Formats: sequence, C-alpha cells, structure tokens
Amino acid sequence: MEFNNGFENYRLSDVNPKNDKKSLGKMVKRYRRKMFMSFVAIALVAALAGGALGAGIVKYVDTGNTQVVNRYLPLSSDNNNFNLITNIVKAVSPSVVGIDTYINGYGAYGYGGNSYVEEGSGSGIIIDSEGHIVTNDHVVEGASKITVNLSDGRKFPAQLIGKDSRTDLAVLKINATNLTPAKLGDSSKLEVGELAVAIGNSLGDSFAGTATAGIISGLNRNLQSDYGPVNLIQTDAAINPGNSGGPLVNSIGEVIGITSIKLTSTGDSSSGDPFGLFQSQSVPLEGMGFAIPINEAKPIIEELIQKGYVERPVIGISVQQITRQQANQYNIPVGLYIAQVQQGSGADAAGLQAGDIITAVDRTNVTTFNQLENILNKHNVGDVISVTIWRNGQTLTVNVKLSGSNGQ
Repeated sequence: MEFNNGFENYRLSDVNPKNDKKSLGKMVKRYRRKMFMSFVAIALVAALAGGALGAGIVKYVDTGNTQVVNRYLPLSSDNNNFNLITNIVKAVSPSVVGIDTYINGYGAYGYGGNSYVEEGSGSGIIIDSEGHIVTNDHVVEGASKITVNLSDGRKFPAQLIGKDSRTDLAVLKINATNLTPAKLGDSSKLEVGELAVAIGNSLGDSFAGTATAGIISGLNRNLQSDYGPVNLIQTDAAINPGNSGGPLVNSIGEVIGITSIKLTSTGDSSSGDPFGLFQSQSVPLEGMGFAIPINEAKPIIEELIQKGYVERPVIGISVQQITRQQANQYNIPVGLYIAQVQQGSGADAAGLQAGDIITAVDRTNVTTFNQLENILNKHNVGDVISVTIWRNGQTLTVNVKLSGSNGQ
C-alpha cells in the first residue's frame, strides 16, 4: 500500500510488521505529522487568499517576486480599496434623483374638482447643470405630472422634454441651481467581471438612494422588444422596482449604463418590464439585471434635448411577414407583404403599392421586419436605398428616398 501526502511516499510493504512493530509505529506517526502539517499549510494559504480577495487585492508569486494586483481602481489616490464602494456612492449619489409620477384624478370622494393621483416612481440621473435629467421612458409613460426629488431634500416639478419608447429613454428638465451632474463613462471599455454599482430609489422614496453592488455579468445581451433586438449590459447588482432610470456606475464613479429591467420568476409584466421579458420565465432567476449602455444612450439623449423626439429613417410602409408555408400555399416569394403605403412618403414617390412583396433591400435578402429595421438603422434620413419587390409575377427594383419618422 502507498500513501502520497505531497511531500514523500510511504510504502507499507517495505516494512515487516512482525520484526519491526516499533518502526511501523514511528513511520505511521511521522506520516500523520506530515499530513497534519500539509493540512495546516493549505488552510493558511486559503485564509490568506480569502483575506486578500475580500480586500479587492490578489497576491501571487511570480519568479520569486511577490506582486500585488489591484482588481478595482479606487476613487482616491491613497489605494484604500476598503472604502471603494463607499467613495463611489458618495461621489455619485448627489447626481441621482427620485421621480414620482401622477395621473389626472378626481376630487376627494369623487365629488368633482381636479387633482392628481400618484401613479408610480422611479429614478433618474442629472446630466448637466441646466437641469436635464435622463430616466426610462416606462417611468414617465402616461404621466400627467412629474416631480423630481433631489438627494438634498429639494423637490421640483419636472417638464418632459422628450422620450423614445424604442430605446426606453426619456429626458426631463427642472429649474434648479447647485446641481451635481454625473460623469458619463465609456461603456465600450467594459469587461465582464469588473465592479458595477447601482444607485436608485428602490421601492420609492422610502428607500431613496439605495446602493447595491455586483459585477458586469455580460455584455451585448440582445433581448427582444416590440421594436426588435435591444443591446443591454447584464449585471448581478440588485435592481428593484424604483431603480429604473438610475445609474449603473463603474469603479471610478462613471455612469456606464442606465438601469432598465430585470428578469425574475414572478411574471408581472406591468412592473419595470418594458420589453415584455417576464412571461416566458418558468424557473427562479437571481441577479439578472440589465442596463442601457451609456454609449448607445448618449446620442438618443442629445437628440431628445434638441428635438424632443428621435428621428429615424423610414420607407413609409406597413408590412406583414410571409412565412415559407404561406409562400408555398399561395405560390408567392418569402418576404415582406406591403399592407399599406403612407401618402407622400418615399415609398409613395417611388411607386410602391399595397400588395407588393419586398424580397431584398440594398441587394440584401429580407424575410423579417427585424432584418428590414437593421438595414434602415444603418442609414440616415434623406438616404436613397434600393428596394426589390415582387409584383404579379414580376421582379422590380426601385430607389426609395428615406423620410423621417418624426418621433414615431
């Protein structure tokens, strides 16, 4: 029989127990002592590693030299990683606001008069000293009155500057002084595993300024919405109702995302789920929060401030998808059936008609609405695209000038 404790081997067959019981006893005791010291060494290494990881610092030996790797960069220059998250929250919290929304109601007991009934709450981020605040579209959707609560206790009525349901973004404005705008970061530099901190009004004003911490769990998560795929940041930092519209920040206090949704197992699609993701969940989920990347939000925010809406290129048609089964049944090509042409649009000017079937755009085959949207999103208003259609057994290609959506 052979034992290996990582230091040396003992082979019991090498000892004659009849002739040397004392030698056997000494050998067993020595083996036990060696094993005990091995376990102590392993436990000590584990304790040191655990303590180092808890401080956000990993120590390792390389070619005989001990090196120290800082996992996260501190906000200050004193390398005090123990206060990292505390410093982040202190730096960012003054830029985070609570948002209360109201709808038109009736007077007390329904006896007439005009009043407002509180509808919901969310969070927002101050982005400039002029009082512009970014939040989610679903936070302010349908609101008749909006109130913004600052971290210093001041409250202001807010004006809705613009909103975009496709990206779930909205911009408000308050008339206030001594504001602290947030510092916006670069979401293209994110890496999976780095620190992420979410700040917002979880469950409303009673838990204003709630901070939760985690990591960046995933990047470029394409989740399906009513408008096509949406690119989001995934995080396990806890996101609760009321967090919507608040910031997701990195280790140096920069906003790298705007919290929007989370996946759960409860299935309530009416709360914080603008993309309708809850219905298909059949298993409990934990730590599945998502945020809009700040790099994708920036141009939308700027356009909302300038115009009040986001103008996107459109052809000027409404379409329906033709499946392979339908194509075989009616002897028509797979593509997009034009159900209606908007009068005065680029499609109307190009001669497209209801009943035409679009098979390609810019020489790229299209069979779904999402494919068409992806092509259009690469263009600007005023660009000319080629559209290939099937009409009464003939294939035609026409040039269509893209018009603006005017925020629709």
